[in-house]
Amino acid sequence: MKKLSIILGILCISLTGFGQINLEQTYTYSGTYTRLANSGDKFFIMDVGLSQCRIYNTNHSVWKTISLSVPANNYLYDIQYISENLFTTDGALCLVYTYYSYDAVNLYYTYTTKIVKENGTVLLTLPGCQYYYATTLLDGNVKFVTYSYDYSVSPYTVATSVYDVPGNLVLAMSEKGEMDKPTSLRAFPNPASDRLTLSYELPSGSVNATLTINDIQGRLIHTYPVQNNSNRMDIQVSQIPDGIYFYTIQSGNYRSNPAKIIINQ
Repeated sequence: MKKLSIILGILCISLTGFGQINLEQTYTYSGTYTRLANSGDKFFIMDVGLSQCRIYNTNHSVWKTISLSVPANNYLYDIQYISENLFTTDGALCLVYTYYSYDAVNLYYTYTTKIVKENGTVLLTLPGCQYYYATTLLDGNVKFVTYSYDYSVSPYTVATSVYDVPGNLVLAMSEKGEMDKPTSLRAFPNPASDRLTLSYELPSGSVNATLTINDIQGRLIHTYPVQNNSNRMDIQVSQIPDGIYFYTIQSGNYRSNPAKIIINQ
């Protein structure tokens, strides 16, 4: 009996010595982490129905709720760059958000992107802007690059604009302890009804890269080989059912963050 107790005790100690993966919280919205210059790490979600950005502390308690101005018959599409001292230098909490409308008669989408403070003050309005990214140049200056599309004409047009912003870009740390770069994946037109162009950037020295498309449940839909001498791929979407999908680039140990694409035929 004494021997059995000793064995059980050793077994309990061994089991507790291993780390566990524990579920902390489940959100029924799209969300991700951000790192703020003054307020530290936060988690934020996009509530399309209420047109809100809700920001949580790392213990998942609510930190702030920001109501976003979205016109009638428009829908929230994306929220990025929850930040402090990026678009301003006064420490104000700012963000970038995009909304869209659909012309059911002429069958095209119109996007609008805004940079706002948490109190609703609009810093910049970008008609037609669907994609954008911020980057820090070697000289330390921060640029904000936007891509604005006009889908009311065929073929659609795109305008690229570069803005100088006054602050500094703070990025979240990756699992390797390095600074993550903003995703380089872009899809256009998005939503797509016939042909879709997927752009990407491969890490230096990449070989045997692949582009994969998964549905919203994570099921693999298609896999395509990626040419090392190209940074874009054109695909036909007529065989893909309508819905929301995500595509990623993989090469060796590298895997990009997923980018969303919408098929609407």
